[in-house]
Amino acid sequence: MGSGIPFPNNWVYLETELTWLERLLLVAVAQQRKTLKSVTRVAKTSSDKATSDWWQGLITVKNRTYDDIALKPAERPSLGYQQVLDQRIRLSQAGQVSLGLPTMQTVLGMSLFEKKLVLMALAPEVQVRYGRLYHYLQTGAHCAAGALPTVELALRMLCRNDMERRRARTQLSGANSLLQRQILCRVEGAPTLLGSQLRLASDWVDYLLAETPDPAWPLQWLMATRFVQRVPVLSSEVVLADGLKPQLQAVAAKPRSRLLLVGEKGTGKQEVAIALANQLQQPLHSLDLAQIPPQDWPACLTELDQANYPIVLIKSAHRWLGRTSAIDCAALQQWLTQSAAHVIFLVHHRHLVRRHWRQQLTVIDIPMPEADLRLRLWHQAFAGGVKGMGKVRWTTLAEGLALSKADIMDIATLAQALAGPDETALTHLQQALIQQGYSWQLR
Repeated sequence: MGSGIPFPNNWVYLETELTWLERLLLVAVAQQRKTLKSVTRVAKTSSDKATSDWWQGLITVKNRTYDDIALKPAERPSLGYQQVLDQRIRLSQAGQVSLGLPTMQTVLGMSLFEKKLVLMALAPEVQVRYGRLYHYLQTGAHCAAGALPTVELALRMLCRNDMERRRARTQLSGANSLLQRQILCRVEGAPTLLGSQLRLASDWVDYLLAETPDPAWPLQWLMATRFVQRVPVLSSEVVLADGLKPQLQAVAAKPRSRLLLVGEKGTGKQEVAIALANQLQQPLHSLDLAQIPPQDWPACLTELDQANYPIVLIKSAHRWLGRTSAIDCAALQQWLTQSAAHVIFLVHHRHLVRRHWRQQLTVIDIPMPEADLRLRLWHQAFAGGVKGMGKVRWTTLAEGLALSKADIMDIATLAQALAGPDETALTHLQQALIQQGYSWQLR
C-alpha cells in the first residue's frame, strides 16, 4: 500500500480497509480450526468437547501432525499500517476526494476501535463471505447465510489485551456511544451485551457505500439528531390492555394524530407508542424534555420542524404543556399545526397539562395492568419459561402482586441474571422478588 498514493474514490478506500479485515478474520479462522482439531483429537466424549474451554490449558497435545504449525499473530492495525493509511487519506482529502468512513470518524469523534467496529458491521453489506466468517468464528460451524458480528467477536478481533477490551466496552456502553446514538443497533434476542449482534443503521450503510459520499452529510446528521433519538422497534408483539387496541387502530387510520398518553411511571406508555409505530410501519423518534435545558427548546423545535420525523414521542411533556412552561407557545402551536407527524406526548397526570393543550389532544389513559394483563406480561418476560412454575403458580403470582409492566420486566431481568447460564428456576424468581422488596407466598 503506497504511502504517497491517494485513493481515487471511496470504494477503493473501502477495498483497502476490507482487505485488512479479511486477513484478520482468516488468521482467526485458521487459529480456531487448529484449536478445534486439537480438541477433537483429545476429546473422547461429547461432554469432553462441551467442557473444552477450561481443560485446553491443562492438557498438552502430543504427536502433532505435519500441519500443526505455529500461526503468526493476527495482523492488527499496527502503527506503520495506520500511518500509511492516514497519509493516503489526507492526500485524498486534499485532492477533494470524499471518503465516507474517515469523514464519519472525524465528525463524530470516533476512536480507532469504533471506526473498525463500524467497518466490521458494514462488511456483510458488501460481501456475504464476511458474514460467513463471523458465523464460523462465533459458532464453529458453517452457515451459507452468514451472521452479523457480535460485541464479543469485535472485542476479540480488534483489541490486543484485556485492558483494551475494557476500554472498548466502555466506549460502547457510555453516553454518546454508537449504540446510544443508534448508529449501531443491537439485534433483539441476546441476553447480554457481549452476545449481541450489531447491525449498522441503514442510512449510514447508504452513506458509507456511496462512491462519492456527501462530505456534509455526517455533520447534518449530527445536528439533526442533537436532541431526538430513534427508538428501537421491537420485533415481538407489544402486550397491551384489550381496551387500548381499538383506540390505537382508530389513531392509525388517521393521516396524523396528536395524542396525550397519561399514566403512572412503569405502566408502559412508551410501549403504547411502539405499538402504534408497529401498526403504522414507521420509525419512532423520541426526545426527553427532562434532559433538555429550556434554553435549547427553540433549537429542539427547529430540529423537529426540519427533520420531518413520521412519529415523534415527547417524554416529560408537562415541561412544554404545563401552566408554568417557558416554551414559546406560538412556535409550539405552529409546529403542531403544520407538522404531518403523529405526535405523542407522555405525562404522569393529566392535570399537569394546561386545558388549552388538552383540548387539542386525544387523551388516552394508560392504567396499571389488571391481573390478566399482568399474567401475559409475566409470560412474555419469561418467554423460555421458569422451571417449577406451573399454570396455577403463574396465575396466583399475577393475581397476588399488583405490579407495573416495568416492575415485572425488572424482576425478570434480575431473575435471569441470578440464573446465569443455567435454566431460570422458581428459586431464582423468588430471590429476585425478595431483592426487589416483594413478598409472594408460594403455593
